[in-house]
Amino acid sequence: FQDKVDQVLKNSLEGVRASMEAEHNAMYEDGSENLSDDQKRAVLGGSANLEAFCKVLGNAKSVVVLVGAGCSTSAGIPDFRTPGTGLYDNLQKYKLPTPESLFTLDQLRRDPKPFNTVAREMWPGKHSPTVAHKLIALLHKQKKLLRCYTQNIDGLERLAGVPDDKVVEAHGSFHSAHCIDCKEEENIQQVRSVVEKGEIPS
Repeated sequence: FQDKVDQVLKNSLEGVRASMEAEHNAMYEDGSENLSDDQKRAVLGGSANLEAFCKVLGNAKSVVVLVGAGCSTSAGIPDFRTPGTGLYDNLQKYKLPTPESLFTLDQLRRDPKPFNTVAREMWPGKHSPTVAHKLIALLHKQKKLLRCYTQNIDGLERLAGVPDDKVVEAHGSFHSAHCIDCKEEENIQQVRSVVEKGEIPS
């Protein structure tokens, strides 16, 4: 059932993306990236403010939430790309070919230290859910949350109370681990213990 729902949502989101892209292109034919005052007022039924957002959310029967790094930055977790504070901007000490190399299997096999260091810093338990995460959990309690798609790997959605079957973690998480060779699921606490030692789980 979840696969069917996810496929319907994927198709719907693709339609929304295409529609938004077409509208964006039409709105900015002159190359401008600024919305006019009329366009701003058209958002959320005429008012682009918190009150209007809450009203729309309160009247909604079902909600799909898309989560990015900004949801967790106020919890003290850096995003990836912000100059100066982003994770990618602070990896020079590892002399990686590219910042993204941190997350490749080749790099992990060659030298696990950079990944393990970052993983230890980000492992759940050091950070608390933000107000945004708690809002997602509240939507679930109100039986409005259809699904939460997150790019984050910090697990703060789960920690806030969003159940496993409502969270789709696009980039994985610390909730589970699988062997990169045999694909068998591993005990996550044993994996954590090995990562804490700076080794590669075997």
